Amino acid sequence: MKNGAYYINNILIANKTYSLPSTYTPGLLPELNNAFEKLKNAAAEDGISLKIISGFRSYHSQNSIYNNYVARDGKKEADTYSARPGHSEHQTGLAIDVNSLMFDFGETKEGKWLQNHAHQYGFIIRYPEGKEAITGYRYEPWHLRYVGELSKELYNDGNWITLEEYLGITSNYQN
Repeated sequence: MKNGAYYINNILIANKTYSLPSTYTPGLLPELNNAFEKLKNAAAEDGISLKIISGFRSYHSQNSIYNNYVARDGKKEADTYSARPGHSEHQTGLAIDVNSLMFDFGETKEGKWLQNHAHQYGFIIRYPEGKEAITGYRYEPWHLRYVGELSKELYNDGNWITLEEYLGITSNYQN
């Protein structure tokens, strides 16, 4: 643990099992920004436009977002698509949402491009389709996590290996 954050094999973890303290506020990290610029430029060469629509979120911002979803859909449903405060990867400064929060984004040319190329720039599709029971979250084709060179190992010809699978950890709230 460093600064109250959990690292496993030098990978910062924030999921339903591992949380970050409310004081963990790095902002969007430079290595993510640099990698995203390269990703965005490569996509543009292929006629694909990518933009960050959500980046770093503080504990307090995630608290507001999560509580709004709970009020609208109930806690059980909100837990399938929104992280509780302290458990959001957005708080790490290493996660971004790209272009659209619509589930059909994965079927767009932009979503398909990311599925096939994100790993070349250090990103993974953090919540891949078919891995909901492992990650604890619905499929999110727009949610990218920066992991650097590890992304190439997690890509597996388009069948993403989750951080939970790779590290042998769980993603389950205790209550």
